[in-house]
Amino acid sequence: MKILVTTPTGNIGRKMVPELLAPEFSVRVIVRDPDRLPAEIREQVEVIRGSIDDAPTLRRALDGVEALFWCVPSQPLQETDARSYYERFARAASQAIRQAGTPRVVTISAGGKGFARNAGPISGLHAMEDILNESGAAIRHLRCGMFMENFLRQAWPIRKYGTFCYPMPGHIPVPMVAVNDIADTALRWLVRRNWKDTEGVPVHGPEDISYNQAAAVMERILERPVRYKEGSANHYVQILIGLGASADYARGLVEMFAELAQSITRAEPRTAESSTPTTLAAWTENELLPLIESFQSSNEQGRTSVCRT
Repeated sequence: MKILVTTPTGNIGRKMVPELLAPEFSVRVIVRDPDRLPAEIREQVEVIRGSIDDAPTLRRALDGVEALFWCVPSQPLQETDARSYYERFARAASQAIRQAGTPRVVTISAGGKGFARNAGPISGLHAMEDILNESGAAIRHLRCGMFMENFLRQAWPIRKYGTFCYPMPGHIPVPMVAVNDIADTALRWLVRRNWKDTEGVPVHGPEDISYNQAAAVMERILERPVRYKEGSANHYVQILIGLGASADYARGLVEMFAELAQSITRAEPRTAESSTPTTLAAWTENELLPLIESFQSSNEQGRTSVCRT
């Protein structure tokens, strides 16, 4: 079975590719910079150099492929239109999939389909879904909760100030899921041949958690004070701009949090199948704690915290 993995050096792709290195699978990856792949991976997969928003390159990469793992790279900080960004990649993919006759596609998307209206990158991912649905392939769109890995970007303020913040009230629970669980779900669909049609597949993590509750979990596991502070939208935008983001990029994230606060993730009700095993406590111990412990005082100068007000 020939499988094409896009974004193989991303958070999800890099966990999937090693699991596919088995005799029953022939793995092909498409990547802009093959040197970013570990040497042991490059030796065992077929590498296509190029970008997945280029339809001819993607069409060549899809030759003979039975299943495509589709993951658009996170939008750059300088991006000014999240919806157009995801639509550009989706149009290239839809054209290439249709021309190649690729039978099955597994995508990474986000929860809230049908409820989100102006939710920055979430709305971009939903627009991506609509375009890919015209490709003729059977598709499973993995509609994921908030990635626990987003907290890694808050590791330094957690260590330095004992706080983290987003422009969202701290009492509203949202699904939070670990990347490992998303990769496992994608793999299960990718290697199966017995499915058809197009559906959304919610990937929720074990429970919905508010940011206040997340702070309590972190405080217990990290054994240091941690609290959540709701940041103002304007302050959040200005901090992101200071870090190099475009104003439109920053406002798009604020819009995303505003819609999450309206519980758009209710669009995909939680089920036993959508509940994945990794708890925030386990993730904090395995991922966040080692990062925080790795910080040294000499590396703390010049960092900017989105939590300082």
